[in-house]
Amino acid sequence: MTNKTWLAVGIIIGLVAGLSLFLIKKPGYSVDYQGYAEPAKPVATYSGPPPRNVIVFVADGMGFGQLSLAMLASPAEASVWQRFSVRSWYDARPLRGPISDSAAGATALATGALTQPGRVSVDVEGEPLQSAFELATKRGWHTGIVTDSYIWDATPAAFTTHAVDRGDAASILRQQAMSELMVLFGELEDVGEDEVPGWAATEAILKQRFTLLDAKLTLPKGVTPNQPLAAVFPEDSIEDQGSVPTLRSMTALALERLAAMEGSFILLVESEEFDSAGHRGDSRRLVSALGAIEDTLTLIMDFAQQRGDTLVLVVSDHETGGLALTYDPDTYPAIEMKWATRDHTSVFVPLLAEGPGAEIFQNISRIWQVGEGLNSLVASADD
Repeated sequence: MTNKTWLAVGIIIGLVAGLSLFLIKKPGYSVDYQGYAEPAKPVATYSGPPPRNVIVFVADGMGFGQLSLAMLASPAEASVWQRFSVRSWYDARPLRGPISDSAAGATALATGALTQPGRVSVDVEGEPLQSAFELATKRGWHTGIVTDSYIWDATPAAFTTHAVDRGDAASILRQQAMSELMVLFGELEDVGEDEVPGWAATEAILKQRFTLLDAKLTLPKGVTPNQPLAAVFPEDSIEDQGSVPTLRSMTALALERLAAMEGSFILLVESEEFDSAGHRGDSRRLVSALGAIEDTLTLIMDFAQQRGDTLVLVVSDHETGGLALTYDPDTYPAIEMKWATRDHTSVFVPLLAEGPGAEIFQNISRIWQVGEGLNSLVASADD
């Protein structure tokens, strides 16, 4: 070949190589997963008066990025996030590996035991794990679920049922209908698809125990104070402050009903919106969700403060999206949100607590310890 030909070949090879480097995604730097030694037990003890009631608020998918946004976007003197005396954190990883899901995370929160992703309050052998709700029922407490996700989703399911597969909607719904739940409010998802019961079948299952309410949560005439209530709504119908109903309105009715009954209660309130926004990289949805979550938490904290006998525990099952808060010089000091992924991460998550027994959560470092502390408080409460 002539020198000109070699030069042309060299240019072509260089262009191809450069284009290949441009098109091929360079892998991120990684480190081997090692984990670390389990902390010694017990983490904390509590000798004060036990709570009469417990409200567990699960902010699904919330990490410190989401919490930071919530605090930075609201006036400090008015922020509900500042009303908690205990502010801690923990590692949400499951039994094996660094990444959890809502099933394994909620199982740890409900039972104080680790399991693998996809399993709902059962161990790796498929054996049931007792949840705080089941313990509370044995002790004569009333129980309730409020969620802006679907009622058979992993978080409400882990507190009320047992399943080897979190997607076993029919079994989870039947177990909820046979439970001692007094309140069950939330959405339905994938109705009639695959193995998920249709609307008529779902309502038939729920009506075995519950009186069903409409979208306005209107109580039918003749409903007694101790009548179990359920309300189910179409997928994605409960998102923000403009929804009908809202997370706040459902929680208000649940608290009204449970507080009117004789004895203690434990209420699970879940918001799925942080998780949904993270999976979509949807900053607008995240900001919209903050208002609904803060409205609901304000209602809960006002209720607990007025009574003085109620523990409020705010927890997360895992972080979703790898949210980072940064800025654009052209719009500074506005906060800019950037997402690292559309999946769950291994980022540690926050814990907030207020009320009788809150001190037991001060030195939490693993998610199972949250569930262990919750169960210990329910077990120690007066009958």
